[in-house]
Amino acid sequence: MKKDSRGIALTNADEFALGRYEDAVEQFASYVGDPIATIDEALERRPAFVAGHILKALVLYTLAERRFATMAGEALERARAQASAANERERGLIAAAAALVDSRWDDASLALDRVLADHPRDALALQVAHLMDFYRGDALNLRNRVSRVLPHWDESLRGYSYVLGMHAFGLEEMNQYPQAEATALRALALQPKDGWAVHAAVHVMEMQGRIDEGIGLLRNRESDWAPDNAFAFHNFWHLALFCMDGARYDEALALFDRHVYPGPAAYILSLVDATALLWRLQLEGVDVGDRMLHVADDWAARVAQETGFYAFNDVHAAMAFAMAGRGDALADLAARMEAASRADNPNARIVREIGIPLVNGIAAFARGRYASAVEAIEPVRDTAHRFGGSHAQRDVLSLTLIEAAVRAGDTSRARHYAGERIVHKPASAWADRLWRRAGGSGQVPARA
Repeated sequence: MKKDSRGIALTNADEFALGRYEDAVEQFASYVGDPIATIDEALERRPAFVAGHILKALVLYTLAERRFATMAGEALERARAQASAANERERGLIAAAAALVDSRWDDASLALDRVLADHPRDALALQVAHLMDFYRGDALNLRNRVSRVLPHWDESLRGYSYVLGMHAFGLEEMNQYPQAEATALRALALQPKDGWAVHAAVHVMEMQGRIDEGIGLLRNRESDWAPDNAFAFHNFWHLALFCMDGARYDEALALFDRHVYPGPAAYILSLVDATALLWRLQLEGVDVGDRMLHVADDWAARVAQETGFYAFNDVHAAMAFAMAGRGDALADLAARMEAASRADNPNARIVREIGIPLVNGIAAFARGRYASAVEAIEPVRDTAHRFGGSHAQRDVLSLTLIEAAVRAGDTSRARHYAGERIVHKPASAWADRLWRRAGGSGQVPARA
């Protein structure tokens, strides 16, 4: 039986299939290249290559869209057809893929961890688990799942830098900022083009309000992380946020046009960033022109198929419709979410408990009912990690809450949340603006 460079056994693999599998795993980790097209080359020549079907199912599912989940289910069925010949690890990954396709994300994560316990160098299982921890808002396991396998990795193994990059991001989401930054820089010393490690370091700087350093890191290393990288849009989104902090709104809009949303989004992942950036700009009073209309059109084409699959996406669709003044589309989205919340799967609970209250808050904000927006968003803000995203992404909830409170005339509550930001981001001009907008006067409060 063939084994990959990390000692992972692959059933029914020949040299060509093994090579394509290794390349696809690295493309998945680096976001450079197309892992699906690469593994399809192997499967065309070797249809019984069960690990190839498994890889395809798992990678497709991590795109976090129902249309790709359907394709993942098709790949899963082809893997199941070869399951009698599969080894123990491959059967474990089939079970994980089946749980994902059934929307049992917690069960899938447990199944992936069982595989990793026996095969800690399984780079595919590790990255899929890492991304599902992100989608589930499980910051503890964003860090600890990588920690559990890290003793089995070293610089001699292909892909080690990407494991460090994942660990760096988990450390950041657990607020271990010095360790996260050091680990990200170590990853980049091994692989300068690791966009995920750049992303982890940038998150540290975002959370600490180190604006100029964040801009410097992204600008100075752009030739590493941006060219031909499918994840580059998100790092450009971070660069736009840094520009916004300094009230450099024209630069943020230029980044939106060139890199975040140069045209209709191929994936919802990038559409989320486009929406979130425009929403933040509008909260700051920036004229974004007709950009919101194009983003809303993009969401409208997806709502019927995607609503209820991932509440994080649904909330961003609501923002787009709210910005574009499309009350009917917003009401239709809310109705679809209500129906999805009654489904018999664990994700329906997240739609019901997190997604729907936030969409109600966004709808109230759009209608000028700012006190109602505060009442809808505030109870959910501190538990919204359950619907996924990073601290930086979910920060849009705090920004919206503060602005709604300001507009409702509830200045004490606005200052309450603006003060939190002042302490956490002592170098942030944005934090100062929010404090003053919330009615703070005189010298900005002392910071930790």
